[in-house]
Amino acid sequence: MPIQTVCAHLGVARSSYYRWRKEAQCLSKKNERDQAIGKVCAEHKFRYGYRKIAALFPGISEKTVQRIMQKYGWSCRVKVKKRKRTGQP
Repeated sequence: MPIQTVCAHLGVARSSYYRWRKEAQCLSKKNERDQAIGKVCAEHKFRYGYRKIAALFPGISEKTVQRIMQKYGWSCRVKVKKRKRTGQP
């Protein structure tokens, strides 16, 4: 089926269809930023928290980096704190 016919049946203008197709193919700036943050997290084996990652990206605020890391589950690995065992053999 030609695009013109499909758009007519759906009630969408052809220009809207082509604009949607063009935007879907190229990554937005936000997606590029998210991928860059994910790449840095993976390079450091998810040991860095959002503060250190934000320091590596000077133009992005800490809250934005924190939100992105929470969205994709890129939390840093926290060391288990050791307890002192006083009074036990």
